[in-house]
Amino acid sequence: FPIRLALVIQVCILAGILFVTIASPLAAQNNPDPRGSFLRSLVIPGWGHYYNDSENWTRGKIHFGADVVMIGAYFGLNARASNLEGQYETFAQLNAGVSLSGKSRRFQLALGQFNNLEEYNDFQLRSRNWDQLLADTEENRWHWKSDDAREEYSDLRETSDRARNQLPAIAGLMVVNRALSAISAYRRARNMTSGPHAVLLPA
Repeated sequence: FPIRLALVIQVCILAGILFVTIASPLAAQNNPDPRGSFLRSLVIPGWGHYYNDSENWTRGKIHFGADVVMIGAYFGLNARASNLEGQYETFAQLNAGVSLSGKSRRFQLALGQFNNLEEYNDFQLRSRNWDQLLADTEENRWHWKSDDAREEYSDLRETSDRARNQLPAIAGLMVVNRALSAISAYRRARNMTSGPHAVLLPA
């Protein structure tokens, strides 16, 4: 899911840049179009402010800088989570003798809580969790070399999960930043085109 979300964000940004660039110039020559300003800042926060006034777009720089930081954080966390996933999968293969390829999250959790498959299934039988039993097949069997190894695997997996769980929040903040930038740029453009006697709204 996070990888698909990252691709969607990239495609939307590129498509928006292409559309707005073709539709009108980078910065307004005289009176900026509020709608164009709004759309620009939806695509790239701060672009609408630059379009309105390329000499004075301080607020736009703040929105743009925040977006750069969040994009960097998003892809950095995604890369870290992917790297940790590779580490704990390799670690499990070497220290528990089991491949995690195609395994469910329930299996991965069980692997970090029990020393072997027999111990896990015995616990589920005693707890009468019949639907939680794992098939006793060769590909499902594992045996940790030590408790320390099992705990190290759990730490790696939990760290990866924490990094992955932050991605939706960062994506949400990116959306909020774009909305705030777009509204601010729209108001600024409307104020600039309303004439000297209009009541100005804060940008």
